[in-house]
Order: sequence, then C-alpha cells, then structure tokens
Amino acid sequence: MGYRKTVRRVEVSLKGHAEYGQDDDYPIASVRGKSLDEYLRLMGYTDAAEGDERTGIVRQLEEFADSVVSWNLEAEDGTPLPCTREGFFGIDNDLALALATKWLDVLGGKVDDAPLESSSPSGEPSQVASIPMETLSDLPLPTSVPA
Repeated sequence: MGYRKTVRRVEVSLKGHAEYGQDDDYPIASVRGKSLDEYLRLMGYTDAAEGDERTGIVRQLEEFADSVVSWNLEAEDGTPLPCTREGFFGIDNDLALALATKWLDVLGGKVDDAPLESSSPSGEPSQVASIPMETLSDLPLPTSVPA
C-alpha cells in the first residue's frame, strides 16, 4: 500500500488585511492547491501552452476562480454569492485581487502574516532569568611543538 495523492486544499483568509480583514467578519475561501507543474505554469516560470493568449494575471485569476471550493462571500443584501467562476468575476476587483494574491502566496509557501495575538509578548525579552556573563580567563599557550 502506497501514499495516496490527494489534492490539498488551502485556506485563503484575509484576516488582518488592511481593507478587508479589520472586522471580526472577513473573507475566507477554501481553494484547491496545484501540482508543481500547474504552479510553475501559473506563475509563468514555464512557457505558456501554444495558442494561449492570456496574460499572466488573467490566467492566475481564472485558475483561482476555477479552484475555489467554498467561500463566505455575500451580496450587499446578505444572500450568499455563488462559488463559481462567474461569481468570482462578479465581485469587487480589489477583493478578487486580494483573494487571488493571498492564494498565490499560500501556494508559494508564504506563511500567514496576520497580526500577532494580543497575548503575544511582541518580541520582548523572555521572562526567564538571563544567563550570567563573565569574562573568561586567557587560555594557556600550547606546550607541544608542531612537527
């Protein structure tokens, strides 16, 4: 029995985003990951398929739209937006770009850059007692003669 390959899913969260993630309610989407080949093509590291006239950003947005599995986006009247390609291309362009950019960051291995929790010491020194430091005595000169 071997390892069964599955398509990973990544969470795209705009928590902490300057425009969309300041409230307790922020956009979240569950999106399919990509194989290495798909990722390299998506990022433009390999040649585009013959006859593909789309620019890199258009290709990336379309791939994101086709990869979204679920999201919490709603219309202004509170009705859920359909989690489809048409639904994605129907949302505000800034929100669409923020979600797709975050997805590309996660695919590329970037870790979450959300603000630290309020309980975090924010990089302050540890409360553990510091290690005493004292000047070491000079080492004695070697007594052996090199050959």
